[in-house]
Order: sequence, then structure tokens, then C-alpha cells
Amino acid sequence: RKDETYLCSDVLTMRGYVVIPKVFALLVPVVSTFSPVTPVHILPSTSLITNVKASSYETNQQQDLHGISTLTLLEHIQFDVPNHQYALDFYLKLLGCGLDPRTAVNLMDNDQIFVEENLIWPNCGANQFHLVQGETANVVSGHIGLRYKSLKALKDRLIAADSMETDKKCFSSYEIIKDPYGNECIKIQDRYGNMFHCREGPEINKEHRQPLISSSQAEEFGDIAIKFGMEESECRGIDYIELHCPTGTAAKIASFYDAVFDATTNIVENNGQSVALIAFGIVDNGRASQYLIFRETTSVTPEYNGIHVAVYVGQNERDFEQAFRNAEMADIIWVNPRFSDKVETLDEARSLQQFRFKDITDLKTGEPIFYLEHEIRSVEHEMF
Repeated sequence: RKDETYLCSDVLTMRGYVVIPKVFALLVPVVSTFSPVTPVHILPSTSLITNVKASSYETNQQQDLHGISTLTLLEHIQFDVPNHQYALDFYLKLLGCGLDPRTAVNLMDNDQIFVEENLIWPNCGANQFHLVQGETANVVSGHIGLRYKSLKALKDRLIAADSMETDKKCFSSYEIIKDPYGNECIKIQDRYGNMFHCREGPEINKEHRQPLISSSQAEEFGDIAIKFGMEESECRGIDYIELHCPTGTAAKIASFYDAVFDATTNIVENNGQSVALIAFGIVDNGRASQYLIFRETTSVTPEYNGIHVAVYVGQNERDFEQAFRNAEMADIIWVNPRFSDKVETLDEARSLQQFRFKDITDLKTGEPIFYLEHEIRSVEHEMF
């Protein structure tokens, strides 16, 4: 697409690039077995909306804009939903995700349970949504960006639903917009307040596609396969997750990921707001495969709300172990009593190939500045 830059957030205008220093001296060098060739500054993904002309930054730093982030894959996000029927209709029938055959047994009338009762996994490309039925819905303070080969079928389903009674819809609202350059985006809000921004773009991480229940598996899964079976998910994956963070924290959040994970990060300014971009996967011409985005707002009070993301790190087990050591040094290792994995030591992390933390901290003071549970996994994990 010639010299245009494609951004990760709806109205980002790239200005004033800031290189974030590694301020936590104890964690430098951070992930010693990593060999990233990209600098800490990045441009956002080619698949997302706003276009701006290439800046002097792009020409001045072109030689540094290729490589691999030490954060390998942003795999899934988990939150509670009070009603699974709405969730099934929303994620599978509307968004075009597929049902994971491993959790299909949780919908069947039998004695089998996968992981926990009332858990379903809608899959899209290499990504998943982990949905647990709970009394109160978890709501993302921001939105989730999704990637599609084409938006036509999604638009047709939304328009067809306009004639339905409100209480029968699996979503609360939608809006089809175009940015000034003609790129289309469909904004959809589910019944609980979660926002999804759907755009066209290429599929990433095809080699890590999640399994889908097929209509040909009726003998094994019965009506579930007939109702939800598909050969390929229409939704191609999670492009990014944008979260709202308190004013004055974006640069500190970028520093945190830089120091603990040696991640490729950048800070941009947009309409007086600082935005932290945390890159995942391959960085090609300065644009990463996926992102965690933290946008400063004045209306956010940081609190832990139970949502978690699953992240794969590094290229091998040594990278994962170094990431654990860094997290341990930063004093952020955490055990969530909700889950069966209880990891507090390196030996336990090696055994399960994962660990958790939820506090994103100011590396100068050690105080939490944002809460987001991370399930950090090795690429040697059985689910990768």
C-alpha cells in the first residue's frame, strides 16, 4: 500500500515518537536469550484503520523496523458472561467464530466436563475467547479489534437483525463507519457493554489456527455439530485489545513491558492522550502482527475486574524461564485462586509451562498502576 501507515486505533495520528528507556536497572539486560532486532519504537498494524502519510520517522528509522517481538502471540482473552445463549449467538452466529471441539462437550447433555463446567471457547484463527458463565459480566474498558477477510457477511447479518425485537438480539448496537481514507469499520456492542471493532485484513499465525467443530462431526457431537459446525472461522483473529488506563501511566506501562519482557513498545500522542503500543509477533516494516494498546483517559480508576489475557513469550523454554525470573525480580508473580495452576516458583513454572501476574507496576516505585491478569505461557506449552 505504498507509503501509507495503518494504525492500531481509531483516530491515532502518529506524532512525536518517544523511545522508552529501560529504567529498571536490575532487569537489564532483561530476557537475555532473546535476540530482538527491532528497537522500542514501532508503527501499528497494516490491517487497521486510520491512514496517514509516512512521516520522517519512517524514513529515518526504516533500517530498524524489522524483526520479532519477544511477545510471540496474544492468544486469548477470558471474561465472564451471564448468559451462554447470548454468547453463543453473538460469538458464533454473529461474529463468525467457530466452536472449539474441546469445550463442545460442556454444551452436551452428558457427564463430560472440559476444564470447568459452563466454559466455552469461540475460536477465530489463532485466537480464542474463553467465556465462563458467571453472575456478572466482565466488560473491557476499551474495545477489541477483530480481523476479517471480508466484512460483507457480517454486515448482512447485522442488517438482517435490525427487524428483530430488541430482547431477541444477541447485541445491543452496531455502527458501520468509514475513516477519511475510505477504510470500513463495523463497531458492535454486545449485550453487556463490550465493544468490538471489526475490519478487513490478512490472517496471521495460520500455523497456530485453533481447532473448530465441524458439521461432519455429528456422530460425536450431535446437534452441537449441526448447529455450530464450520470448516473455517469467518473471523480471522484478534488484531489488538485496546484498554483505557489512567492519565500519566502509558509511558510507565510501556516501560514495564520493555523491562520485564524486553518487548517492542512505542508511545504516541493523540489529541492530548498518550497511547502505549505493545507489539506481538513479527514486526514487518515497523508494523506488528498484534498489539496490546493502553490509551490514557481521565475517567478510569485502575482496578482488577477478573479479565485475563493469555500471552506466549519467546522462541524457546529458556526465554520463558528468563521471563519468569524477570517477573519474579519485579515481585509480580501471582496465583489466581480461581484456577488450578498454582505457580510461585521457577520449578512450578517449568512444570506447567506458564505463570500468572496481574499488577503492571511503576518500575521506579513498585506501585501498581494498572491491573490486567496475564497468563504467560512458554512456546513449549501443550496448547501452542
